[in-house]
Amino acid sequence: METGINAIARLARQANSRKEGDYEQDGLLYCGSCHTPKEAKIVLCGRLKVVSVTCKCASAEWEAKEEARKREEERLKLEGKREIWIADKHLRKSTFANANRSKLLDKCWRYADQWDKVQKENSGLLFYGDPGGGKTYAAACIANALIDKGIPAMIASFPRILAASWDDRADIVRQCKWFPLLVLDDLGAERSSDYALEVVYTVVNERYKSDKPLIVTTNMGLADMKSPKSIEYQRIYERILEMCVPVYVEPARYRAAEAERKLNIAREIFGGCG
Repeated sequence: METGINAIARLARQANSRKEGDYEQDGLLYCGSCHTPKEAKIVLCGRLKVVSVTCKCASAEWEAKEEARKREEERLKLEGKREIWIADKHLRKSTFANANRSKLLDKCWRYADQWDKVQKENSGLLFYGDPGGGKTYAAACIANALIDKGIPAMIASFPRILAASWDDRADIVRQCKWFPLLVLDDLGAERSSDYALEVVYTVVNERYKSDKPLIVTTNMGLADMKSPKSIEYQRIYERILEMCVPVYVEPARYRAAEAERKLNIAREIFGGCG
């Protein structure tokens, strides 16, 4: 009757099945690819037994699969966090890899690439200019690049903050202190009420006290921010201009080009329109 030890040894050898090119040497099975043993002799309870071992190429293959599994696990975990940190799903797709190269995006890439220095110097950015220049896209590219590196970055728009419930808004204000990078989008689009201005000031001031980099986008002109119409606006803009380097963003032509492209497609489909 087969003993337990013999059964274990037999099953181990069966698990390490022979592949094409494998060969035997000194009573052991060798891998035909890496020429390292797939079996080994050991003593079990005073008896010499041949058991299965992993050859170098099989071990390397397993390690590669395990590494790939861990990377995929980390990627999925990161994407889950990205969905929380960037509420607008369209902005999650705003990356340098997906963008047409421009001077603005080259500067943004360097900003993200030199993040350690940026963070040490607490250097923020203020993207300003007329609509259509890609200010939000550029800021989102930076945020996504940092998230890809495992650095938390949050994007929040002023209108969305004001539209949030009391609890959600309080949570956003708390998060403003924590994230290594905070992007506040669409400054100036908020309602001009005392309550709205107080909320905007609270968010900006909390970020100011955190001593961490801030990126702000706005359709306002720099002159309007330097000469605000009231003291309420002044205390907001002074904080932002102290934290952020102004970067003028020229209106881009890609939106007009995209509209023309879609119009041409419609003409082809419908036999002429417009």
